Parts: sequence; structure tokens; C-alpha cells
Amino acid sequence: MDHTLAVEDLCAGAGSIREALDTVGSVWAMAVLAALGTEPLRYSELKRRVAGINDRMLTQTLHRFVRDGLAQRQGPGHSAYTLTEMGREVSAAVGEFVYVIMKLAPEVGKARHRHDSAR
Repeated sequence: MDHTLAVEDLCAGAGSIREALDTVGSVWAMAVLAALGTEPLRYSELKRRVAGINDRMLTQTLHRFVRDGLAQRQGPGHSAYTLTEMGREVSAAVGEFVYVIMKLAPEVGKARHRHDSAR
């Protein structure tokens, strides 16, 4: 299957990359996706696993995930959050993206050094 995107796909309307990145494009969102990828977690457990995230950002991220269908809240009271099937698919794609970026990070560092040294 060809996953090539046209510029129009990236910039305009519902389903655009801008809209998608609003949901999963931040470092915090990626960290929450990774934490939820393993098992249902309560808010306090998520906060412990995602080191450095503040209450406001975690709450906003979870609200956006639930609203967009990536996660669901389970149970009353001290409920847990879990990824939906769509959330697991997004988490896998984000995980692959992060893996590639991390794998290429040393090469990016070398390219930056070469560029900056040539200036």
C-alpha cells in the first residue's frame, strides 16, 4: 500500500497532518501513548510513568485522546485509561516514527556539526 502524501493532504481540512499532530504530535502525547500501550492505567499511574508531565498537560492529553477516539476511560470513580484499537494503531505508528528518528539521531548530529563547521 502506498502511503505517499500530497501537499494538499498535509495542509488542508479534516484529516490533515495538522489536525493529526494536534492530537499526537507533542512529546507529551507520544509519552502518554507509549505508557498506555502496555496496559490500562489510572491517572496517578500515568503521571508517575510519564516523568515530568504536569497535571494540566496530562489532563489535556487524555481528554484529547478520549475525544478523538484513541483512548477510553474505564469504570467509575478511580477509572483507568486504555487505548482503543485505533489508539493502538496510532501508538504503533508513532513508536515506529520515534524508533527511526532515534536511529538517525547520530547522523543528524554529524550533519549539523558539518553544516555548522562550514559556516
